[in-house]
Amino acid sequence: MKYNFDQLTELSNPTSDKFNTTSTEEGYLFCERLAKSHYENFPVGSILIPKSIRHHFYSIYAFSRLADDIADENLSTSPDDRYELLQTLETSLDSQLEDVLTPILRAVLNTCMDTRVKIIDLKRLIVAFKMDIRFEQPKDWDELYTYCSYSANPVGEMLLKLFGEATHENVRLSDDVCTALQLVNFWQDISKDKENDRYYIPLDLIHRFGLDYNDLTANPLRLQVCLDQLYQETEKLFENGKRLVYLVKNKRLKMELRLIISSGIRILEKCKSMKTEIVSKRPKLNKSDAFIILKNALTI
Repeated sequence: MKYNFDQLTELSNPTSDKFNTTSTEEGYLFCERLAKSHYENFPVGSILIPKSIRHHFYSIYAFSRLADDIADENLSTSPDDRYELLQTLETSLDSQLEDVLTPILRAVLNTCMDTRVKIIDLKRLIVAFKMDIRFEQPKDWDELYTYCSYSANPVGEMLLKLFGEATHENVRLSDDVCTALQLVNFWQDISKDKENDRYYIPLDLIHRFGLDYNDLTANPLRLQVCLDQLYQETEKLFENGKRLVYLVKNKRLKMELRLIISSGIRILEKCKSMKTEIVSKRPKLNKSDAFIILKNALTI
């Protein structure tokens, strides 16, 4: 389910001619349909999420999807217009719930009222999407981690908040897992990002290994060493973040985390197996991978 820029504009404002609703329940159903209509490598609204909070999970996902589509879809719309719409969406988050009549905003603002999730958590995501529009290749790992602290880490932190398990240590480990998942997403999308002239490989690695930014495959041996560095850094984050599984108390959350981490690790393994071909082709999960993910999840 994809929306054009005019529809995204309608959904980003407190009121709309096309999507108005006075029912918070209808807002949550809209978010659920949106979430289920998108393919994701990672679990979205798994049945392991208790039914009592699943609607909150969907509202957060739908809000993230809305902001992401503003930033990365409808690319024929100027960057300035997309950036301005993200600012509109951010401002809309400060609206009073009773004044909001669009489904995604109504649902996610209600989630912020009913749970420990805060408006600032959502605004952190918008920072990352603004960075996407005015993209600059990260100079080093620190800049890449800063991006992940906005693009990925808030999602894990909000999930912990929904379960009432957002302790300081849990959040720290969740950030490691979410950063690793974001990095995996970057590495599996290298071929796609190449088409958009957007690489998330830190520039200092490009320079250190003497790679040609315009043709990474010009020196396959050096490229492979660079890729190995990316994968090793990602593996370290997964390895450290795994400890979160043993700290959370909720059994359903434990299993959800096992599946999410196992999925991320499996995709990373797929990336590694493709060697330098990853620059021109995106890895995909198949039915046999689903069995491997489940099997490995039980051993984390």
